[in-house]
Amino acid sequence: MKKQEITLSWDGENSAGVLFKPDASGPVPPPCLVICHGAFEYKENFFELAAYLTEKGINAFVMDMPGHGQSSGARYHINPDLWVRAIQAAIDRLEQDPEISDARSAARIGAFGFSSGGTAVLEAALAEPRINAVITLDATVRNYLGKWDTLVFRLINMAAAAKKKLTGTDLRLNLLSELKKAIVAHDPAVNQTIINDPALVAAYTAFPLPGAAATAFVDTIRRVHRIAVPTLVMHGAEDRVDPPETAQCLFDTLTCEKSLEYIPGSGHSGHLDAQKQTVMELTASWALAHL
Repeated sequence: MKKQEITLSWDGENSAGVLFKPDASGPVPPPCLVICHGAFEYKENFFELAAYLTEKGINAFVMDMPGHGQSSGARYHINPDLWVRAIQAAIDRLEQDPEISDARSAARIGAFGFSSGGTAVLEAALAEPRINAVITLDATVRNYLGKWDTLVFRLINMAAAAKKKLTGTDLRLNLLSELKKAIVAHDPAVNQTIINDPALVAAYTAFPLPGAAATAFVDTIRRVHRIAVPTLVMHGAEDRVDPPETAQCLFDTLTCEKSLEYIPGSGHSGHLDAQKQTVMELTASWALAHL
């Protein structure tokens, strides 16, 4: 396996990423997956997946999304349009790599996204014809909050939007108590590790609104019927953040070649949970079959 740190520059922004490559390639360049983390995460959470993909002969570009990790942007903002542009900038760069695209074969590029990263790759598939396959894990495609939580969150977000208009700054909420109650992984030990992650703690200590409203308030489900490329939908069967019914809704709405995989013993963070091996195997199989 070879690793290369890459900084993308686009539209006045900078995105940090790491490109994982297999040690050897065949008669044509191997396919490549752009891997997008979820809200308040960072690229390192997907290095194990990337390393596994290289073992299967797949390039993997893992990036910090705007506002996260080592990338530029307002801290912990979730802007699907900006995330789509970051994915497009990554594809621009990958197409220039002779080990991914050369005279023998055009680049075969797919996109993998978890949670809000799933939102981004689905939206990117609608805007970017160079994406040849999509893989989602616990993707956010619609509001998953309950009735009363939705009402409260909308009211607070309206107040935050008014503050933003008047002052130019977000409303920052301390939601650390909510994080400490969260069940984001089925495995209790994994769950404790995740909810105590310093990056997640920092985000929930100063949760930005309206900047992070898209963690829940998205309407991607209204557009996914236009996706034309093969799409794998994975979802934790024990997801306590965004229920498995969301995956069924996404799958039913898609009109492209598609597959739905519920992962038993896995919560919302399937790439870190006890069944992460299954996530990696399904990801590699879909990429090899459709790229």
